[in-house]
Amino acid sequence: MKIWKYTLLSILAVTVVGCAQKKEKVAVAVISPPLIIADALPVVSSSKRSIGVRINFENIAQADYNYARFKLTAYNSKGSSVKPKKGVRDSAYVRLAGPIIPGQTKSTIWTNTWANKDVQCISLDEVELIFMDGSIETASGNRLLNNQASQNCI
Repeated sequence: MKIWKYTLLSILAVTVVGCAQKKEKVAVAVISPPLIIADALPVVSSSKRSIGVRINFENIAQADYNYARFKLTAYNSKGSSVKPKKGVRDSAYVRLAGPIIPGQTKSTIWTNTWANKDVQCISLDEVELIFMDGSIETASGNRLLNNQASQNCI
């Protein structure tokens, strides 16, 4: 073979390999699934001195949750927010350890969350989901699906 043929084949090989190694970055929109919340209801302690909360929910994601952390605000009969028993924040934070597998439904109760006995309803403000791989998603607003859509305060 003549030298020009070797040169042409070398140039073609380098061009093909160079094109094959170029990768275009494609933007992919990741929309995480919401957390289905059936209800978040006040629970009166046995001593009737404090109020807790019961949350029913379902993992509809494609991955296991390692933890679920709930941000809750309680309201009294006048519609004013009630501060939690511990801390200085307006909202209470409760956490559930997993794993919580896809499709699993959980019902969990936390006691002694609010000292005020006049808690009438509880609003679920957001849920922080911590997956097994360490990634964190925050679900709030329309990403929290409520099975009882007629209620303003869950």
